[in-house]
Amino acid sequence: MTTRFQTRARRLSCALMMSSAIALVMFGQPGPAAAQDAYATFFSSGYTYCDAKMMGALYGQDADGGKVIIGQKISNGIGSNIRVTLAESRRLGNTCEWEDTGLSYNDALVMAEVWGFDDPYDAKLKAARLYTQGRSQQVANALG
Repeated sequence: MTTRFQTRARRLSCALMMSSAIALVMFGQPGPAAAQDAYATFFSSGYTYCDAKMMGALYGQDADGGKVIIGQKISNGIGSNIRVTLAESRRLGNTCEWEDTGLSYNDALVMAEVWGFDDPYDAKLKAARLYTQGRSQQVANALG
């Protein structure tokens, strides 16, 4: 049974996705200078490679395309819709893997100890899941 909140959230996410799609059609693909600006905006935004991968997957692009999309949304004043579109990407089943986190094996050893895992592989799985969920700060906290 779908609650009224879930229905409203889906309608909002669809409206935000449509507004992004319309903007992309109206303004087309960015030129080289605009793409560089979007990259620079992405890299100073605090969003992760995993976020870019998730955004790209939602729009049928790779992580580099996701970086441009995130940078453009911020530059165009619609950065507040990034969280909604990332949530939609998650809802559609898009995920990140350990390799998408940018973390090292030594990081996995530290996290395993902090989280009480015997095997660093379990820490890798948890970190990838947290990144997918948009909770990379929890991983950063575990690493100190």
